Amino acid sequence: MIVNLAQLRQQRTLPPQPELDPAHPRRRNPLSLEQQKKRAKDLLRALRSNDGDAIARLRHHSPECLSGERSPQLHDAQQVIARENGFRKWTDLKAHIDRITIEQHATVEGQPSALDGGERTLHIRCGTDIMYDLALAGFSGDFLSFADPYVEGPVPQTESLEEFVRIRADYLEQDREAFFASYLDLERACDYGVVHIWMEHDSYDQLILARLLYFFNDASAQPKRLRTINVTHFPGFERFVGLGQLPPQALRLLWEDFEDVTEAQLILGNQVWHAITSPSPEGVMEIAKAGTPPVPTMGPALARHIRELPSVRNGLSMAEELALQVLSDKGAMTAARLFGCYMGLEERPFMGDTSFWKLVSRLSSCDEPALTVDGRCAKPEEVNPTSNVDILPSAKRLLRGDRDWLKTNPAERWVGGVRINAQEKLNWRFDVDRGTVRRQ
Repeated sequence: MIVNLAQLRQQRTLPPQPELDPAHPRRRNPLSLEQQKKRAKDLLRALRSNDGDAIARLRHHSPECLSGERSPQLHDAQQVIARENGFRKWTDLKAHIDRITIEQHATVEGQPSALDGGERTLHIRCGTDIMYDLALAGFSGDFLSFADPYVEGPVPQTESLEEFVRIRADYLEQDREAFFASYLDLERACDYGVVHIWMEHDSYDQLILARLLYFFNDASAQPKRLRTINVTHFPGFERFVGLGQLPPQALRLLWEDFEDVTEAQLILGNQVWHAITSPSPEGVMEIAKAGTPPVPTMGPALARHIRELPSVRNGLSMAEELALQVLSDKGAMTAARLFGCYMGLEERPFMGDTSFWKLVSRLSSCDEPALTVDGRCAKPEEVNPTSNVDILPSAKRLLRGDRDWLKTNPAERWVGGVRINAQEKLNWRFDVDRGTVRRQ
């Protein structure tokens, strides 16, 4: 459903913002200049005391400051702090803080200007995580959540959109008509003067971006202007995992980083989408290896996506292996803690808690389970944050490579258009050592 942000802001009370996963903390405080000044002074004192860690930081971020016989100065420490935050120099860091402070006062104390007020605008995001913050930040256009999670379930090549949506809706246990509505809403994008696509760098977002670029590759579907952003980091966040972490004023700053979608990006999206939906993973593998210069964030996301194929070594997907490794290292724990630990191991977290409960259930429900949930096998709906998850001896053999997970007959699953079925003699697998895919 398309929502108008201006009307959302005018409501007396905005609806509650969605809860974030334990591994996706919402840090609403942007960088503070006073805090960064203190960090610089602390670093300077450590440098003058010949602290090893401080000298290593200086050598890494600003080696030119080590030349000559002079002792470290405050501007040397400030240079290090600036570069640790992703800026070239201290004045750039200060300028960023000044800008975000201005935007913060506008969003909290007054009526911020509508940055998207010039043309009829549609904002597309793969979820509602920033919808309310966009409203608070003063954006006045329309908002469409297009959130079909192609990182899980079948994503097959089909002759019709209706058939594709039916397969997706049935897997996700969604009402078909309601699910189809978001695809129909996407077709209304051509009625807008400009469409802005908000994305980050993980495979959840990037696979959806590929689908959107594939859709807009059709000239009849294109709005007058199509723009996108792919966020990989934001100053002040030690670990950036998603746009949902950012406060409203940060979204206003990101507005300046949007770029017009190019023909090369539309062509790439078309190629990637056909590769994702193929029953063979070879196309995705080729694109990931070659790189994706038109959309640099897409290549690494595809490389991670392909790792969800069963491993040649033990038949586990990368996510399954990481989850079992956590339990092997730390012992039994709640499902919530397991999810948080698992997410901490993912460079680009892409999985929500609901998807993770399915993974946990899958590892507990087969001929020779790898773990138990509250002492038994469990359906996905029976796994909750307080469930106690424990590893079984068979999982240790899997992690050593002494067993093959597919030989225990786990449930059928999909990696894009690739079907993984333990009943089949041959399945596509990923060879970590060679960085290739093959049927085995």
